[in-house]
Amino acid sequence: MKRALLALALGLATAAAAQYPNRPVRWIVPYTPAGITDSVTRIVAQRLEGALGQPIVIENKPGANSIVGAESVARSAPDGYTGLTVIAAHAANATLYAGTLPFDPVKSFSPIALVGVAPLILVVNNDFPAKDVKELVDYARAHPGKVSFGSSGVGSAAHLTTELLKQTARIEMVHIAYKGTAPALTALLAGDI
Repeated sequence: MKRALLALALGLATAAAAQYPNRPVRWIVPYTPAGITDSVTRIVAQRLEGALGQPIVIENKPGANSIVGAESVARSAPDGYTGLTVIAAHAANATLYAGTLPFDPVKSFSPIALVGVAPLILVVNNDFPAKDVKELVDYARAHPGKVSFGSSGVGSAAHLTTELLKQTARIEMVHIAYKGTAPALTALLAGDI
């Protein structure tokens, strides 16, 4: 009897798996459109649509360094039809907001795959006087608190790395958090940061 039930359960599980997905898959990007996280997700999703035979609907839910989007996924049914693109901020949030997040940053999610690695690049507007890191440090020292830098949010890799640069170089710069890389780059090009 136990073997028959086990065989039936395995058969039902296999049949259910063979039918997945039978409707569109929702994929949350917890940042604004047009940034690297969004762009990479869209490239991967396009490839997966062909393999899965179902559309993947990308939803951008920026805010709070990815917490808004992650919370949306954490509250979704655990049925394989809602995905989340996670970057380093997810781990930083677990540390920075330990015990206060509206979800468990580990238990609320199941990792699927690493789809990319992106470097951090320090850039300035062409009109900014510094053209290399030494010049940037010298300029910031000569103008404490007058240089601002942007990131995709408090606790993001860009934010924390620049805070480390500030601490190591003993300089004062003002952090401006954006909801994603794209608006931070727009501000950089406009000379706002």
